[in-house]
Amino acid sequence: ERRKARKYVELVRAQRVGPVNVDEAHDDGDLTMIAVPHNCVGFVTGSQGNFLRTCEEEWGTLMFFCDYQGPSTDGMGGAERLAIFGDLKGRCGAELKVMAAIETKLPGYYTTNLGDTHSWDEW
Repeated sequence: ERRKARKYVELVRAQRVGPVNVDEAHDDGDLTMIAVPHNCVGFVTGSQGNFLRTCEEEWGTLMFFCDYQGPSTDGMGGAERLAIFGDLKGRCGAELKVMAAIETKLPGYYTTNLGDTHSWDEW
């Protein structure tokens, strides 16, 4: 736990001075990465980071964008990587909240290709 706490402190401090590079070495079973479309980054961040901070507080996670390159200039969109650190339950909740925000901004982003699903409990 001390190692994770030290890692989180180092990541937050690095974030204060510039882009943070997160790779597999940072994953101690406490990391989820999600791709956020460029045109949703501001929406997901919220005013002065308010949306991300609210998610962190609600789900007990640490969240930030990795290696943010700024808005896409190629017209193709692209995506930024959002790192979510915390326990599995918190990461899943925060990820779903971010996915819902993306779906709000870009209707159909996640739901366009959904088909009928069945629960094994129904059988």
